[in-house]
Amino acid sequence: MTSNAMTGSFISLGMTAAILWLLLPFFVPLASLWTPAVWYFLAAGFFAPGLGRTLTYVGIERVGVARSVPVANSSPMFASILAVFLLGEIWTPQNFLGTSLVICGIAILSASHGGQAQWRPLDLIYPVMAALAFGISTNLRKLGLMTTSLPLMAAAVTASTGFLFSLCLLHARGGVRVLMLSRANWGWFVTAGIANTTATLSVFYALSFGSVVVVEPLVASNPVVSLILSALFLRRLETVTPRVVLGALCAVIGTTLVITR
Repeated sequence: MTSNAMTGSFISLGMTAAILWLLLPFFVPLASLWTPAVWYFLAAGFFAPGLGRTLTYVGIERVGVARSVPVANSSPMFASILAVFLLGEIWTPQNFLGTSLVICGIAILSASHGGQAQWRPLDLIYPVMAALAFGISTNLRKLGLMTTSLPLMAAAVTASTGFLFSLCLLHARGGVRVLMLSRANWGWFVTAGIANTTATLSVFYALSFGSVVVVEPLVASNPVVSLILSALFLRRLETVTPRVVLGALCAVIGTTLVITR
């Protein structure tokens, strides 16, 4: 093993926060940082990526990837339900079906034969709470953007909170010695950090213009893109099986239903 998830998460979040703050003074008045909406974004960053990602990791450790990841990826359902009650958004039957298909597709793509040999059903609470945390974070972001439509500022504040949470988690797990870095993987982490910055900013701009019940299922369908890229660039490591194709098909159909509602 040349690295670990903690290293990737820490560097990715740190780079995202740094890049966004470097861009901020050129596009956003710094006075906007003193608006009440900032509290929404601070809280959003605590719930996700902070708490949500941490609970996902704990869930993987307790019940394994095959059980934890599909449950944690059900966050669009939580986000949509909360959006109906908190934001007054309309969740149509077609949107519900599309969201369900996206989640089913992700579950199929995430399924594997691996997992913890011994696990307690009660430990499933960790990925469930992770999904809820992601759903809460999305709604807090939307509430903040409804108050002040500054996606770049919102992304910078949220990413910073997530990075600080990651820093605390790193300290709790043993400090910098937990990080696994080498010359071979450093470049890939930097590239991933830049990609994550672009993705984060795109999500905030999408939320500023669209509704949670549409944006969240679309964002959650990212494993389909990962599948396509893996098939193109990681042919020696990734195998496209009928199960994988079925999962991707479910996610694509679900995404189409969400878009065309």
